Amino acid sequence: MSGVIDQGRWGICGFVSVLNALHEQGKLKEFGKDLPLNDIQQRLGAELITYLKMTKVERPAIASAILAFTQSFGPPYSGYKGIDDICTRIATEMTKTRPPGEMYYNQGGMGIALPPQAVQDYVRFAGLKANPTLVGTLPFTKDELLKHKDCIIACGRDPKTDQYSGLRHWIYVNPQGCLVNWGTSTDLAKDSLPAMNFGYIPFVVQLL
Repeated sequence: MSGVIDQGRWGICGFVSVLNALHEQGKLKEFGKDLPLNDIQQRLGAELITYLKMTKVERPAIASAILAFTQSFGPPYSGYKGIDDICTRIATEMTKTRPPGEMYYNQGGMGIALPPQAVQDYVRFAGLKANPTLVGTLPFTKDELLKHKDCIIACGRDPKTDQYSGLRHWIYVNPQGCLVNWGTSTDLAKDSLPAMNFGYIPFVVQLL
């Protein structure tokens, strides 16, 4: 994979993990040609808005689950009033001047938390197929991650009191065993697992 999609300081790990899988498979195209990474970065906001607005209309239960899960992360996300409010916030961020090296100018924090059913839905929306699996509490280790190549992987930590077993983050492990996370790629076969504050894997979405 040539480069990875970065999310800047936006908490949109579920979306970006799926988009990195699409980029890996060469399915992010325009007029028959691969979209360069810079173009993908610039269009992230528009992609999120399109998905959220269509989901609100066509699959309202998924949209409601996204909103509720996002709000559960506390301020400032608990202040999001609805899907339309999230879309307005994204659009506002897209119009701001970006400092060098930053995807968007963002002081207040922008996040959209995807529960497992929403990740599966976005995979379908993006044109991929997947086999979702509830795995419980697999250990969050390099060896375990290498067992789940070409997968969108949920990262969990205690307490597991919410309905998604402590889900806090999504990552992508590509077919070559590289961990893609926050705009960086780590070859798990050669390098150490980066420091990550997660204790187990509650869900795996295997791409087909």
